[in-house]
Amino acid sequence: MGIADLIPGISGGTIALITNIYDELIFSINSISIRSFINLKKKGVRFFWNEINGKFLFPVFLGIIFSVIFFSKIISWLINNEPISLWSFFFAITISSFYFFFKKIGVIKIVNYSLIILGAIVSLIFTYSFNLNFEPNYLYIFLSGFIAVTAMILPGISGAYILLILGVYSTIIKSLNDFQGIIFNFNPDVFKSSISILIFFLIGAILGLKIMSRYISLLLKKHPKKTLSFLLGLMLGSIHKIWPWQNKFNYNDSHESKYKSIVMPNNYDGSPELFKAFLFMGLGCIIFFTLSKQNNKKLNE
Repeated sequence: MGIADLIPGISGGTIALITNIYDELIFSINSISIRSFINLKKKGVRFFWNEINGKFLFPVFLGIIFSVIFFSKIISWLINNEPISLWSFFFAITISSFYFFFKKIGVIKIVNYSLIILGAIVSLIFTYSFNLNFEPNYLYIFLSGFIAVTAMILPGISGAYILLILGVYSTIIKSLNDFQGIIFNFNPDVFKSSISILIFFLIGAILGLKIMSRYISLLLKKHPKKTLSFLLGLMLGSIHKIWPWQNKFNYNDSHESKYKSIVMPNNYDGSPELFKAFLFMGLGCIIFFTLSKQNNKKLNE
């Protein structure tokens, strides 16, 4: 999920759905409240740990944090140097996940079709929005964190892409890369700058995560199939962003440009790298169905 959240066009929420942990993730986040911390003081760490489902949340968030800190440079390199392989891999995983959605939804009624279409329209509006480019201040970074994390937990809407639209993607990636560099070569000025940006972003993200998880958990409890239909629409509306062959993308250092057009491999500006594309598509499909099979076994135990 952490790696997915670094990539414009991929949603961490999509990965959570694909790996069948989405419901538990949302319900667990929603269980964290002021009452939980009161219980921590009154009833101890063990009660608090069980109440918030710590055995699940801790490894998930540890993995996300680790990925974001240590893979930001690798993802930046892949976006610049191996875009077709990267997008092919995630495109295959996303397409494969539609099987999971239709299986969960079951019989599709008119209301489900309507929600799928609505979700696709919402996603298309987000993914075709114009970029904003200006020097962000700390308040704007806080608000960007709030908005982006809301998108990150919604399948189909990429939090990283929202950061692109808001014009702060390069700022956050640079701060993460600087923070990673500080671990090996400490610089007080760079530390102060990067940590300030990341703290404001993180506070906004935590607040957005808590508020959004509450509403999603309510919808999943009361209207599970309708909610999944809308989430499926979000994914369908954003699938064009991870199509491997897109022309007129300016791979600059800030990654602040967007794809211009979707093309077939034979019309791609440059080598279509079909062997690599199909290799990573196959790998993506294998990983998805392997994870799905393992999760089904766990659910049946």
